[in-house]
Amino acid sequence: MTTWLKTASLFFALTFPFFSVASSINWDATLEGISNDVIAKNYLHFSKSAKQLNENTNILCLQPTQENLIQTQVAFKQNLADWQKVQWLNFGPTTLFMRYHSFAYWPDKKGITQRQLRQLVKTDIDDLEDDFWRSASIAVRGLTAIESILYRSDLDPLTQEKYCQLLTQISNHHQNSANDIYAEWKSGQFNDWVFADDDDEIDIKTAALEKIILQWLEHIVMVKDSKIKQPIGWDSKANVKLAEFYRSGQTLASIKQNIQIYHDIYYAGTPSLFDISRKNSPQKAEELKHALKNNIIEVNRLSQNFFDNDLSDIDRKNAAKNIITTLSNSQRKLTELVTDLGFKIGFNSRDGD
Repeated sequence: MTTWLKTASLFFALTFPFFSVASSINWDATLEGISNDVIAKNYLHFSKSAKQLNENTNILCLQPTQENLIQTQVAFKQNLADWQKVQWLNFGPTTLFMRYHSFAYWPDKKGITQRQLRQLVKTDIDDLEDDFWRSASIAVRGLTAIESILYRSDLDPLTQEKYCQLLTQISNHHQNSANDIYAEWKSGQFNDWVFADDDDEIDIKTAALEKIILQWLEHIVMVKDSKIKQPIGWDSKANVKLAEFYRSGQTLASIKQNIQIYHDIYYAGTPSLFDISRKNSPQKAEELKHALKNNIIEVNRLSQNFFDNDLSDIDRKNAAKNIITTLSNSQRKLTELVTDLGFKIGFNSRDGD
């Protein structure tokens, strides 16, 4: 488990008790909208682009040309963009078989992915079947490993056949995992994954929505602290190479996808969380609306070279001030709003910006 998730999970476990009492509101349509229009729909896109990526890797290894490599990299970037739309939800089918952490093993401060890929090419790649993947390291199962082979010159799939064979094995496993999650979401409901003791008197739909809110809040913390502040050295030494998907140049694009999803969650369903909030807590509903809008505005103001080495540490920190501030504000406004609605959400003591 990555550092940001350990810290955030511990924090929210201590301060955000599950199963609140906001059960006087009917959340059925809101949950259905989030489940269908945000989660299932985006897992469908993720599954489809994973299939396209797998097809491209197979073509690449049959015909290892520069053109096919570029096409595979394009397919990778699309699948990565689709992953960022579901990354906020570490809950439900994605938690089975360590799928969530397999999709993106990050941050990899010790280069574990590269070391294990080098070790794997020394084995009989044809034997990497289901039994292998059930016990394989999460570092070599998904997008992080695929990125390494596609973008590291020392693992070049054009000149090193074994790495190309390994790439096809990984992309096939990755596609199967993405497809399985979509199928499980499509056939089930969000509240299927919410459980309570027999003596707990709770409204299961309210508890399910609380899970969504907690996941949303945790992810805001992760984007702000781990995706932005940590690699640019906000509180310590900068190392932009630790940025998520730095090697493929997709760090900023990924953050933009994350921030857009926060907006989508708020407005999903008829009525949406925003609709219900506007009736029950109109001022706070509007405040969160503007905070989420400001997130999108500020992240789009960051230059495309924000995570490049040609930008100085000071310039990068100055450029990041507004997005860090508005992410903190949206985190705070979301907490205030859902508390006002009756969810038992505690004060976020981590947010000292």
